[in-house]
Amino acid sequence: MLPTLLTARLKLRPRTLDDVEANLAMDLDPRVFRYIRGEAPDAETHRADLRRRIEQGWPETGGIWVVEWRDRPGFLGWCGLFPLEDSGLIEIGYRYVNAAWGRGVASEAGRAVLEHGFRVLGLDPIVAVVHPDNLASQRVIAKLGLHPRGTAFHYGRELRFYRLDANDAGL
Repeated sequence: MLPTLLTARLKLRPRTLDDVEANLAMDLDPRVFRYIRGEAPDAETHRADLRRRIEQGWPETGGIWVVEWRDRPGFLGWCGLFPLEDSGLIEIGYRYVNAAWGRGVASEAGRAVLEHGFRVLGLDPIVAVVHPDNLASQRVIAKLGLHPRGTAFHYGRELRFYRLDANDAGL
């Protein structure tokens, strides 16, 4: 079972089936999903995929945390560590509701997840892939200290590739 992670403003808790509808609503927002697949997913298929992943405890390595404000519940999004397809590497990823954008949520949650990944899970390195047009996410990844390493083909497209080693993270 994943631990709950606390930051100055946020609570990161393991996701549950109770989070499926909030996660689905976030993913159906075309502003949220535009850099992931270009268009929002089919609601029924995506709902079933979310339920299956939660029920099966995906990912086996890493974890997905629901992000909420520390002083009040409410789904802001998620941040997690999970296998980068067919690479043998673990990536950090996140997704947030539009109302959480520009408030430092992604950076604050990302730091907590990276620290947990390096210190507790012993992951090294941790990588990220970002759509080349997603400048906001590239800024978050830079704030988290990941270093650009060119591009790589993942998830059916050429993406910017970033890497952080535990030594570079000071952990």
